[in-house]
Amino acid sequence: MRYDWNKWFESKLRELAKEPRVVDAGGGHPFQKRMARYRDLFANTKYDTLDSSPRYNPTIAGDIHNLPFADASVPAILCISTFEHITDPKRAAEEIYRVLKPGGKLLLFTHFIYPYHARRGVYGDTFRFTDEGLKFLFRQFSSIELKKQGGWFRAMLFFTPLQQYTRPLWEPIAYLLDKFFKTEKRSTTVGYYVYAVK
Repeated sequence: MRYDWNKWFESKLRELAKEPRVVDAGGGHPFQKRMARYRDLFANTKYDTLDSSPRYNPTIAGDIHNLPFADASVPAILCISTFEHITDPKRAAEEIYRVLKPGGKLLLFTHFIYPYHARRGVYGDTFRFTDEGLKFLFRQFSSIELKKQGGWFRAMLFFTPLQQYTRPLWEPIAYLLDKFFKTEKRSTTVGYYVYAVK
């Protein structure tokens, strides 16, 4: 099943892929975390990853709180499932804004209602974000769009035992229930995609 948030995410990825360079902040080695399926989309784009831990083999070892790029030098930034693990999201948002070129693009995903998922000795699990919080963090940008990743049923099913194994079974059902009951109109969601233009 093709979920609406995946379609939205892929449409915004195509916007990033139009740029000559993309930095995947928190991406580990290039094209991990679900990005492998999009490798061909970036065939004509310099695709760098930035991660604070060299053990993940990023192309650039660095800290999202102090990005190792000059002001207004990066055309596009991708940041997937990273903001919930950092210690100062306000500082990170300011750094992203600083290094993006005028008209530069940010595509980000972060969690709202989701289980604790730190990795001991590597990173913690420090924050969850509402839509209001994300709009506040990225308020300097000239435009910002948010897209929920599902509603109440999807969010709650992530808390069921062995969900990582049963997810292929319940995910389509949760999607249909969220659509039928229009739960995405409420505040409960797994997380938010953010697309912002400087």
